[in-house]
Amino acid sequence: MQKDASHVDIVGDEITLKTFSGGKKLNIKNLVKSFDIYESLDNYTIAADFYIAEGIELMNEFPLGGEETIELTIQTPTRKALTYKFFVESIQGLTTNDMSNLRQYKLRCVTKDYLKNSYMVMTRRYRDMLYHDALNEVITQDLGAEIPLITKESTKGKFDYACNMVRPFQVVNLIKERAVSAEGNKSSVFVFYQDYEGYHFQTIEKLITDRKPGASEKEFFYDTSNRNSPFEKVVNYRNILSYETTGQGSSIKKVVAGAMRNQFREFDIHRGSYWLMNEYNNLGDHTIFKKTDDSFDFNSAEYNSFTMAMPGVTRMAVKDGTRPEMEHNKNLHYQRPFHERITQYTVRIRTYGDTNMRVGDVIKVNFPEISGLTREPQQNKIFSENYIVTNLKHRCDQTRNNVFEHFLVMDIAKPNQYGKSLG
Repeated sequence: MQKDASHVDIVGDEITLKTFSGGKKLNIKNLVKSFDIYESLDNYTIAADFYIAEGIELMNEFPLGGEETIELTIQTPTRKALTYKFFVESIQGLTTNDMSNLRQYKLRCVTKDYLKNSYMVMTRRYRDMLYHDALNEVITQDLGAEIPLITKESTKGKFDYACNMVRPFQVVNLIKERAVSAEGNKSSVFVFYQDYEGYHFQTIEKLITDRKPGASEKEFFYDTSNRNSPFEKVVNYRNILSYETTGQGSSIKKVVAGAMRNQFREFDIHRGSYWLMNEYNNLGDHTIFKKTDDSFDFNSAEYNSFTMAMPGVTRMAVKDGTRPEMEHNKNLHYQRPFHERITQYTVRIRTYGDTNMRVGDVIKVNFPEISGLTREPQQNKIFSENYIVTNLKHRCDQTRNNVFEHFLVMDIAKPNQYGKSLG
């Protein structure tokens, strides 16, 4: 039997609700009307929402109080099976119909590590540790995570920091903000996030470098003619069902943020000495960042020159010369320009489900030009080609016979323009 492009298997036909101790469990697959699973480069853990409709007094008889766990495995046919284990953080939106025979609500879910982080408050010092080593200690020892840490990028400089009454993920935030890549990724915009493999720690530039070779295998098309080809054909399950541009950038915001030109100078608070000034100039320096395509800058050379007459940001960075070199001050002038670039052009696309997709992937997207009905639309040359997935949502909706349809909603971004110069 041929399956629709949106088909997804709930492996074992089970979505298992368990008490916190694990002593009692119940298959609630028939009660789940839809569920969303969220991955994001901005979130430290995966999250989920399960939408329940039931008339069996689950809350009273199970009972369900907002401290349970949910386990399930989903799989797009012929692709990876993804197993998730969630902690039910809260019950939201509780409503009952007029006849009092149906109750609906949402189970908001996080991971058990997120629960652990909520009650673990630490006071300690991390002394002379490489940033990625310090992160490993926070996750594996201080937090005692149930999820493995995957570190694919080495760092330079020392994390020497005294923490007072902070939670493990707050320390992660400190490390992420200060870490400097030892692999030549100038922006040093690090992300710490979770997918089905575990926790990841690396720069967005490293993600682009590692995942870009696989973009050609994850090519999406906007289906302008509503073709209905067989499931195994790429043009079907790689169809973009809808899309919207969520960010087009702001020329003035880039200038004010220092993304066109900025200056940073170090001041040693103990020795009273000034260090050489670091400066970013977009006209030439934008080429140092990793790109999703071999491509053009977002702005013309004339605009670059005009807005670089004066720096949009001039700041002093404090340095303590009596402590080990932390390195992060040396990359501050690169961070904001790259952050502005990666948010300049962002799009949200909706596609058929695919359990091989994960946040951080680089995908190839073909957007059509606007055209009349008398000719086939051509590819848009500026905003097509490669994007990095910054947010990903698995959306699964129950249909007839308790079968689920699976769709992806992905926020994608690109730090460069493709195909045509604005100059």
